[in-house]
Amino acid sequence: MNRRLRLQIGTVVVLAALVYLGIMAAHNFSQYFVPVSQYRSEFTSFAHKTLRVQGKLLANSVHYDPATEVLTFVLASGQARLPVRYVGSMPSEQFKNANAIVEGSMGQHGVFLAKQLLIQCPDHIQALPSGKAS
Repeated sequence: MNRRLRLQIGTVVVLAALVYLGIMAAHNFSQYFVPVSQYRSEFTSFAHKTLRVQGKLLANSVHYDPATEVLTFVLASGQARLPVRYVGSMPSEQFKNANAIVEGSMGQHGVFLAKQLLIQCPDHIQALPSGKAS
């Protein structure tokens, strides 16, 4: 195989990899979260999946145990409610009544087990279009 052909094949492989990575990044960004109401209404399609769920964090539902670093709270969207359990440090008091995003999966007894807790910045994060789940 001559040198020019090897260079062309290498270029095509690198370009294909870059296109693939770009498509995957766009796909992941465009499906950032599902609202609690959609999560509840389409629960069977989300069962046993790790995903991001967004809702309003209800201030009166927040309980934190500093000894175990367990934070429990309820996310709400419309009439839908989702109890959440998160293990980690307590965010500042400003997170109460804020929109939050939790990443994790449903655990036993109907409690969502969050691996990550994010306080939502409304200017930069958009909901997943209805009916489109990853």
